[in-house]
Amino acid sequence: MSQQYDLNLLRVLLTLLEERSVSKAADKLFLTQSAVSKQLAKLRQQLNDPLFIRHANGLSPTPRVRSLEPKLRQWLQSANEMIEAEGFEPAISQRNFRCCLNETCFATLLPRFFGKLMQQAPGLKLDTHRLEPGSIEGLQKGEFDLAIVARDNDERAPSHFQVKQVPAQIHSFELFRDDHVCLVRKDHPVLSQQWDLDCYMQQAHLTCECEVGDRWLLHSVLAEQGLHIENSTLTADFFAAALLCQSSDLVFTCTRSFAQQVIKTHQLELLPLPIYMAPFSYLLAWPQHLENDPAHSWLRELIIEHCHNTKP
Repeated sequence: MSQQYDLNLLRVLLTLLEERSVSKAADKLFLTQSAVSKQLAKLRQQLNDPLFIRHANGLSPTPRVRSLEPKLRQWLQSANEMIEAEGFEPAISQRNFRCCLNETCFATLLPRFFGKLMQQAPGLKLDTHRLEPGSIEGLQKGEFDLAIVARDNDERAPSHFQVKQVPAQIHSFELFRDDHVCLVRKDHPVLSQQWDLDCYMQQAHLTCECEVGDRWLLHSVLAEQGLHIENSTLTADFFAAALLCQSSDLVFTCTRSFAQQVIKTHQLELLPLPIYMAPFSYLLAWPQHLENDPAHSWLRELIIEHCHNTKP
């Protein structure tokens, strides 16, 4: 078996790990399902392990293949670096990257660079995923290739949201800083009232889960003044929150960049947050082992070019 054929087998294995489905892996690899199934059979024979167990929702990896995943990603990364040693050509690249983002970034940052990416590197694939608990750990393990995350510069924020708590193995670049505002429906009663902290605290609020829960810097800042939001509705989706806000008297505290996007398409008004919170940072983050990868460096530079210090 040739070295190139081995590389193809390992790409199939990694894609099956990512997609947990033969049909989805086949689509991603531009192969037939039969071809993927045959290569999976070869891998099972060579590794003497079933690798995946079929169930109603797809494929579940065995402990053996889970243990191989970090080394597999590193090996394929080394192979890509060797292939691109003579220079990365975006116009002909077929590389695949996986990126996790804060939910608001899908509306505010992704559109800034994705069109240019498709124009300059039409064969390069960037799969995007919502930032979830464990995503930063996944970045360290090689499950993701880059991330765009929001992190606070204020030490009163929960520790996992602080810029200084980004792991040492993760490289990062500050794209820009953002702050918080409030969204209300266009005919909300507060628009004819004095908008201050007392008025803010009297309202019913919307809260979004953010990465690992619903508690964030705002709660700590209010607590310092002996304040607590009593009437709050929790939702896991920022866009659902915007729709709920549009059809109710709820007040939604969110990022300025997100608010300025949704007021273009929703019947909403933007109000200042009547309590000071320091601006927070949007960071582009990537694992140490991809620091010198030519294709990854090109992608980072493209994102930075179109997202660094740009207005929402």
